[in-house]
Amino acid sequence: MIWLDSIHPDDLVATNEIFLRAIETRSDYASEFRIIRPDGATRYLRSRARYFIDAAGDPCFVGAEWDVTDDVLLNKELERSRAEARFAADHDHLTGLLNRRSFDCALSELARQESVKVALLHIDVDHFKEINDRFGHAVGDLVLSHVSKILLEAISAGDVAARLGGDEFAVVITEDECDKTIAVLDQIQRRLESPLPVGDQTLIVPCSIGVASAMSADFARLLSQSDLALYHAKRNGRNRAEIFSDEMASTLANERQLAQDLRSGLALGQIRPFYQVQVDARSFRVNGVEALARWHHPTRGILAPAHFLSIASSNGLVAELDDVVLKAVLSDMKSSASPLEVIRVSVNLSADRLDDPELTAKLDGYDIPPGRLSFELIETIFLDSLSDQVRQNIQAIKSFGIDIEIDDLGSGHASLLGLLELRPDRVKIDRQLVTPILQSVPSRRLVGSLVDIARALDMEVIAEGVETLEHANVLAALGVHTLQGYAFGRPQSFADLSARLEQEIFDCERAEIVGAGR
Repeated sequence: MIWLDSIHPDDLVATNEIFLRAIETRSDYASEFRIIRPDGATRYLRSRARYFIDAAGDPCFVGAEWDVTDDVLLNKELERSRAEARFAADHDHLTGLLNRRSFDCALSELARQESVKVALLHIDVDHFKEINDRFGHAVGDLVLSHVSKILLEAISAGDVAARLGGDEFAVVITEDECDKTIAVLDQIQRRLESPLPVGDQTLIVPCSIGVASAMSADFARLLSQSDLALYHAKRNGRNRAEIFSDEMASTLANERQLAQDLRSGLALGQIRPFYQVQVDARSFRVNGVEALARWHHPTRGILAPAHFLSIASSNGLVAELDDVVLKAVLSDMKSSASPLEVIRVSVNLSADRLDDPELTAKLDGYDIPPGRLSFELIETIFLDSLSDQVRQNIQAIKSFGIDIEIDDLGSGHASLLGLLELRPDRVKIDRQLVTPILQSVPSRRLVGSLVDIARALDMEVIAEGVETLEHANVLAALGVHTLQGYAFGRPQSFADLSARLEQEIFDCERAEIVGAGR
């Protein structure tokens, strides 16, 4: 039959069955099929026929066929476009993972299922901004695609992987078998350790991961717990996974309360400076003090920075803390008969404060006595070179008659060129280098070398962490100018410092009178 011979092989069986059924049931038929023309072209036909009995009493079909190729192809194109639009609406354009909206929909769908336990992995690329800044956004996109591929290969059917935005990803795992989440997590972490080729070099892509598990109906809680676990992974060093625990929630609640208390404490004047004396290495006479922040907490007593500095840093309060301490120091310096009239006061200045574009204007608003104040800068601020903003602020600091000190010399990354450019008035040798000098000859030599370098650059040297007079004598012999540590006093309030210095002046005057009378 010529008609059947022209039908496309893939449509032949179905089309013939429709025709034979119409004959058997003596009914009309309708079908749509493809034919292959003699020139090899494929066309789509629509066939309609009505069953009837002719004058001779024989069964017959009368109908027509239409070439609907253009309509079919147009519909296929429209359906393809709709599918692409649906995919684009549901997926991230860069990685092909579900986007945040579709991720939320997937969670809602899972929430309708009863008694399904799921795990949520909240994933964040560590230092992604630095990757973009160093290598460019094209490499940043490559990193995101690399991570998404690892996530897709780690999950199985029924699991969900999504890019929530930026460098933030999420994976939802249905825990239908024992230790499945741990296995997926292990695979993701192992794959992330593999180097990613970037041009003629390779790049390791570290990620922090927060993990939480719950029944599917409690996704709001699950999201909160995984986010908290991710926060702990970042805070504990990054490039690691943390699994949510109730202890994490308790710790976070305490930290949030402490942060709120700190904001209030800064506003209410609860942060006050304590002063640790610095003494001349030869005479042991006080020649300066370092102002150290102390928090007079209403219920926890006096707190040292170890109890609140990390909270201040994570909540963006370090610059405000610096400012509060500076104002309090200036107030103490101006009080009547202040012992700070004749000695230098060192005040810590954080990296945030040093990079503040408004620093000059703020300092200009204070009445700063020239030559009596010194800003102590952490050495690790100067990793490679100084930014233009930092350079401008350093020049402004010097113009106010404020000295500059480098803290913790020997423990950071300051180069000789950096010291030459900065030209600090003095440097402070880190306590970790000072402590072992009595037992360690290499440590003693290292400290001696640092002293020689500082002297060559016309910088005074302070040694901190001086615990004993034996330490003091060795450091003096090495050429250190000033000593600071528990051997000469712990940090104390302004009132206690005043009483101490008044007694020291009295003792000196009495010694001079006794000496003159002999």
